[in-house]
Amino acid sequence: MFNKFIIYCCFFIATFFSTQSPAQQNSELFGSMPLVSDVSVSPDGSSMAAQMMLDGVPTVITSPFGSKEITVAAKLKDSADRIESIDWVNNNRLFITASRPEYIEGFYFRISAAYSVNTDGSDLIVIHNKAVYKQNESSFMRGLQTIRLINDLVDDDQNVLVYAYDERDGGYSVFKVNVYDSKFTKVASAAGGRHGFVTDVKGNVVFSSITEKHLETLYYKAVGTEQWVELKTIDLTGDINFDPLAVSDDGKSLLVNTDFNSNFNYIAKFDLSTKSIGNKLFAVEGHDIDHSFIRNGQLIGYGYTKDFYERSFISPKQIAYNSQIKALFKNRHSFITSSSVDDQKVVIYSETDHNPGRYYTIDFNTKKADFWFSQYPKLEKTQLNPVQPIDVANRDGLTMRGYLTLPKNQSKAAPLIVFPHGGPHARDDMSFDPFVQFFAAQGYAVLQVNFRGSTGYGNHFHHQGYKQWGMKMQDDLMDAVAQVRKNPAIDATKSCVVGASYGGFAALVASFQQAEQFNCFISISGISDLPAMLQRDTGLSEQLGLYMKSTVGDYKTESDRLKTVSAIYNTDKIQRPVLLIHGVKDTRVYFKQSLDLYNALKAKNKTVEYLELENGTHFFDEEADRKQAFAAMEQFLGKYLASN
Repeated sequence: MFNKFIIYCCFFIATFFSTQSPAQQNSELFGSMPLVSDVSVSPDGSSMAAQMMLDGVPTVITSPFGSKEITVAAKLKDSADRIESIDWVNNNRLFITASRPEYIEGFYFRISAAYSVNTDGSDLIVIHNKAVYKQNESSFMRGLQTIRLINDLVDDDQNVLVYAYDERDGGYSVFKVNVYDSKFTKVASAAGGRHGFVTDVKGNVVFSSITEKHLETLYYKAVGTEQWVELKTIDLTGDINFDPLAVSDDGKSLLVNTDFNSNFNYIAKFDLSTKSIGNKLFAVEGHDIDHSFIRNGQLIGYGYTKDFYERSFISPKQIAYNSQIKALFKNRHSFITSSSVDDQKVVIYSETDHNPGRYYTIDFNTKKADFWFSQYPKLEKTQLNPVQPIDVANRDGLTMRGYLTLPKNQSKAAPLIVFPHGGPHARDDMSFDPFVQFFAAQGYAVLQVNFRGSTGYGNHFHHQGYKQWGMKMQDDLMDAVAQVRKNPAIDATKSCVVGASYGGFAALVASFQQAEQFNCFISISGISDLPAMLQRDTGLSEQLGLYMKSTVGDYKTESDRLKTVSAIYNTDKIQRPVLLIHGVKDTRVYFKQSLDLYNALKAKNKTVEYLELENGTHFFDEEADRKQAFAAMEQFLGKYLASN
C-alpha cells in the first residue's frame, strides 16, 4: 500500500510540474519545508516519534520502530506555528512544546505552549499551571508562559521536571508536572532572580545562577539541603565561558562547557570542594564544542562542526556503534541522532553536501538497517551540485573557511551569488542546504564564507567580529569575493549579494558600500536601521541590551557610527536593484526594517522591489511563504543577474 502511495505521489509531482513555469518548478522543489525532522526513539526502542509536514502544517507523528506506517499524534492549527521539541515521558506518552507568533503591544512575539499526548493521539492535554495564571490574563503575561523540559525523570512514568514562569517568583521556577493531569508542584523557586537550574541524574535540582547586569554567579545546593552555596562569579562581558551541563557520576563535580585558559570551548570538571576547573575531559583540536547531549540528567555526548556537523559519544558502546555507522555509510556523512535506553535501536541521520538528509533505522540486535524517510523527497532524483571547501586570507592576515558551489555542466563562466550567513554569531558548513542548491540549479555559483565573528573557530576569531557590523566583517566578505572572482569558472562581471537576517544586513551594506561591484542585492528579513534595532532589543530585555551593546554597539553613544553602516541612512548611495523580503510575523527583526527602507528608496525613484508576507516568520516556517519568497528571488535574479 505504501509503495503504491509513493508511486502515485511521484506521478502527481511530475504532472504538476509539467504545467508550471521553470521558476515555479524551482520554488516548488527547493522551497518545500523538510518532510521530517526531530526524529527520536522511545526508551524501549519499540516506537519512533518525529515532526512531519502534512498538508503544509507541522505535525507530530509516531510509528513502530523502522516502519513507515505513521500515526498522527498531534497537529498544529496553523502553518506559521512551530514545533519546538518532542520528548518521550515513557514508552507510550510524549511531551511536546510548540510556539506561535502573536501580536502583543505593537510587535509580534513567539508565544509558547506545552502538551502531552499518547503515541496514538489519544488523551491530549495542555500543560498549564492553572494555579499561577488567571483565565483572562494580560497578553504580556501570556508571553511569559514558556514551558521547557529539564528532566524527563527516567524512573517516573507520570511526571517530568520543567521550567515555567511563576508570577509570584518573578521568573522561571522548576516544577514537577504530572503529564496526565497537568498538576504542577514547585521544586525550585526563581525568586531573587535565580535561573539556569541544573539537575542530577535523579532529578534533584543542584545548581542555579543569579545574573545582575553583566555578572553571573553560580550556586550549588547539596541534595537534602535548602542552602544555596556560592561557587563562582563570571563577568559576561569579558570573562570565561562557563556553561553548566550535568553532575558527574560521583556527585563531586559539575561538568561544564568552558574556555578556561583556552581559545576553544571544551568540557571539563568543576570540582565542588576546591571550586576549580580541572583538566579537559573532551576537546576538539582547533574547534569549539558547541552542543551537549543530556539524557536523564547525564551527559552522553557532545557536538561540534568542522566542515560538517559531528557528534561524539562518551560510552564505549555508543562510540563503537557510531564508528560502525560511519563505515556502513562511507560515502555519506552520518551519525546517531537518537537511541533506545539500551542503545540497541538507533536512528541515523545521513547526508552529503549535495544529497538531501535521510533518516535510517538500525537494530543492532538483528543487524538490520532500513531507510525511513528523506527530508526532501522531491530532490532525491534531482541532479544537485557539490560544495567545495576553500580557505580565504583576509587583508588582516586571518584565514577564513569558506565554501564554493559551482553549477554543473556550465558551458561558460557562472554569475556569482555571495551568500553571507545570518547570526552573525553562527557559521556556514557543508551540510545540505536547499538555498545553496536552489541558486546553483539556476546556473549561479554560490560563495559562503565564515567571516570574523563566526562561531566554532575559537574566541579570538569570534571576538574579532565585535562591533564590526558593516566594517571589518564586511571587508572579510569582500576579500573572499575578490579571491573567488579570480576563478575562471566565475563570471567576475556578474554578481549579487543575497542574505537573510544578518546576511540581509550585509547585502544592504554592500548595496551602498560596494554599489558598483555588484549587479543586485537581496535582503531577506534583513536589518536596515541598526540604532532602531538596538533600541528595540534593549527595551525587550536588559541582558539582551547589554549583549548587543558589547557586540554591536550602543545606540545612544555610538549612533553616528551605527548610522554609517545602516542602509536607511545611505539611500542616496544605493544605485543597483534591491529586492526586500520580509514576514510581518517576524519576531526577531521587525518587518518595518524592510518596509521603511522600501518606502525611502521608492521616494527617491530607486529600483526596488518588496515582498511582504502576511504570515511570514523570521525563518519562513510557513511553506507557502517560503515558496513565494523563492519564486520572487528567482524572478529577480533572472532579471538582473542571469547570463544571456
